[in-house]
Amino acid sequence: MYRFSPKSISFPNTETGDNYSLDIKQNKISRISYARLPHFKWMVCVYILLMAIPAKAQTFVFAQLNGSPLNTAGWNLQGGAMVGNVTGTGNQELIVCPTRSQSGAIFYNQPLNLSVCNKWKAEFDFRMFDGTGADGLAFCFLEVPPVGFVSGAGLGIPLNANGLKICFDTWNNCIPFNAARVHDSMPKIEIRYGLGYTECSSQPTLSNSAGSLSFINAASYHHAFIQYDNGNITVSVDGTVYLTGFQIFNFAGYLGFTASTGGYYDTHSIKNVIIYTDMPPSVAGATVSICPNDGAQLGTQPNPAYQYVWTSAAGLSATDIANPVARIDNTGTDPLIKKYYVRTSFPNTLGCSSVDSVTVIVNPKPKIAFTVPAICLKDAFAQFTDSSYTGYAKAYPFLYNWNFGDPNATAANPNISRLQNPAHIYSAALNYPVQLKVTSADGCRDSLLKIFTVNGAFPKVDFTVVNASSLCSNNEISIQNLSSVNFGNITKAEIVWDFTNFPTNLVTDTFPDLGKTYRHQYPVFYGTTPKKYQIKMRAYSGQSCMDEIKKEVILYPAPFIIFNSPPGVCENIAPYLISGAYDSIKNNGRGYFKGSGIDSSGVFSPGKAGVGDHSLTYVFTTSNGCSDSAKRTISVLPLPEVHTGKQVVILEGGSALLPATAAGNGLVYAWSPSQFLNDSTILQPRSTPLSDILYTLKVTATGGCMAMDTISVKVLQLPLIPNAFSPNGDGINDQWEIKYLDSYPDCTVEIYNRTGQLLFQSVGYGSPWNATFHGSPVPVGTYYYIINPKSGRKIIAGAVTVIR
Repeated sequence: MYRFSPKSISFPNTETGDNYSLDIKQNKISRISYARLPHFKWMVCVYILLMAIPAKAQTFVFAQLNGSPLNTAGWNLQGGAMVGNVTGTGNQELIVCPTRSQSGAIFYNQPLNLSVCNKWKAEFDFRMFDGTGADGLAFCFLEVPPVGFVSGAGLGIPLNANGLKICFDTWNNCIPFNAARVHDSMPKIEIRYGLGYTECSSQPTLSNSAGSLSFINAASYHHAFIQYDNGNITVSVDGTVYLTGFQIFNFAGYLGFTASTGGYYDTHSIKNVIIYTDMPPSVAGATVSICPNDGAQLGTQPNPAYQYVWTSAAGLSATDIANPVARIDNTGTDPLIKKYYVRTSFPNTLGCSSVDSVTVIVNPKPKIAFTVPAICLKDAFAQFTDSSYTGYAKAYPFLYNWNFGDPNATAANPNISRLQNPAHIYSAALNYPVQLKVTSADGCRDSLLKIFTVNGAFPKVDFTVVNASSLCSNNEISIQNLSSVNFGNITKAEIVWDFTNFPTNLVTDTFPDLGKTYRHQYPVFYGTTPKKYQIKMRAYSGQSCMDEIKKEVILYPAPFIIFNSPPGVCENIAPYLISGAYDSIKNNGRGYFKGSGIDSSGVFSPGKAGVGDHSLTYVFTTSNGCSDSAKRTISVLPLPEVHTGKQVVILEGGSALLPATAAGNGLVYAWSPSQFLNDSTILQPRSTPLSDILYTLKVTATGGCMAMDTISVKVLQLPLIPNAFSPNGDGINDQWEIKYLDSYPDCTVEIYNRTGQLLFQSVGYGSPWNATFHGSPVPVGTYYYIINPKSGRKIIAGAVTVIR
């Protein structure tokens, strides 16, 4: 146990029985024997010292190694470091570097940032013995977690390790080795900083002058105390300050130990390690287990010199006090686990803070459920049934507390019960507030209140037929509940729909509200004779309170409609009457049609309905009001599309493909006449006529729907050109007539004289040449022509003689 005051630090040495006191201002150690301080006075002094501790003191335990066996949680062990026994039992010691193990280390895995939290203290007991005296142990503050330890003279300190190293070196490597010299009797205490470790450095070093450090290599443990305060470094052993130094470190680093051996060796071990920092301590409290919305006090007593921040804020009464109340709901059936963190700091050094956590377990409430019986005043008792549950097995068994809400309860018939499924006797027809409280094994409870009715003892049953005007065998029958009781509710209804033939076939309803409707379908029957059915209804207000009634209903036979499926029709068919729909029973009544494109009398108009499938319905109603209907589909089929073009022109003796097109389903083609066609049953046959001809194409689609079109074939004959004509005015051969040339509308005709002079020219030959030029007759003689018929014909040239 250690206590701190503004002026001094005191702590006991349990091995020597002495009490040490360190004067902080004078940097001086005094020793006081326990024997000189009576027990009571010693405790009073300790109390006074405790009361004198300032708010901002290095009392926060940042890290420690203690326990049996040693608890190394949060520490990383490397190399030969291990938990074991050196001087005692129970594995209470940490062997940093066992004999002949070369090197080992143990470092705390949480960093300490000296740029904001610039004070720390470390205390530990150390021992180096059992071998030939080498090499040493170092307590370090390193910028990065160390790896790559150096054995032998390096004390296990990595070569790239940047930071502070407090070294207890048992072997002097700064003098030449000489077997006659006892190097292991020259221990040193060293303060080293910077990269790596240099034993023979000019940095602060204390050698074994006059044997003052010989205890470093000994069989007993010695207590080391190392303090860092804004760059001021103090190293004490067993209450004596041996070495001081100054070096500021403004980075976050890791605290721990390294050790090593070489050609000479020892066992290097530590115990009772505790590291304090200048942070205020964070106390989140111990794990708490609560019920939903119960308040759980977290944290500790407040200190006005501290600043607190809790996370998360959900469920906390405040996030900036030392001891908030957590109040959390849990609507589930399993425990809800919530973890809270508190960060404690000084207001002026917020970065130098500590963190602690606490777990709050919110156990689930029981999910309360129970059923109340349906009873009347004449029933012997009311049996209540619990169905409360939870998904958390540890919440069982439940404790039950029933209150029956009975103002007439007696000692023999008490108003409360601790049973899970109790019974109670009620003496009046009333509404009673029945409450169940359930407490789980972990103390969580909930309650449920239900209004329970003890119904009257005299129910009155009644019902009415809702659709009495349409009681046909193919329709449901509907009855409405009119049952009542002098107090309370009808709790159950039973209906027998055909009591005459099936008296035990009943339907039960446990919620027979007034006005509720029940429906039933009797077997459908046909013919002309109605049938009678007897309906029996019972109404209960409890287990033994009942009334019943019987009523007779008459059902009429249903018609049976036949409606033959109508065939598909083409869209251009004229309106016609749909047949094949009738009542097969031949009842008296009236029928009508409905649907797209049809009137009520059954006249169907394909053009009005349009192409596609259409639903037609035939409805027949008998004189008793019973109806039946049948529905069928009729298809209106589209006409095929056909186009042949207007005309095809071919030369005499030639042929042409008739360019017809058609669209539709299942098309069949027929050309007429079939003369001169290679196939009259295909869409585009080839025609080779001798003269002009007109063809008709008839196209028939699925369902027999038909369309047609025509095309003419023009045959161009070879022009017959006369070689002479006599334009003498006698009316005979007065013009140069060329047979068949008029069939060539784009032809050109040119006539020249012997000198090549153009006498006549025309496009087309609508006006034949009359042997004139500019209105004057040409002389008798021979003239030359060039005729280009075009339309696939070659140019024709020759001579024609004009005779007078």
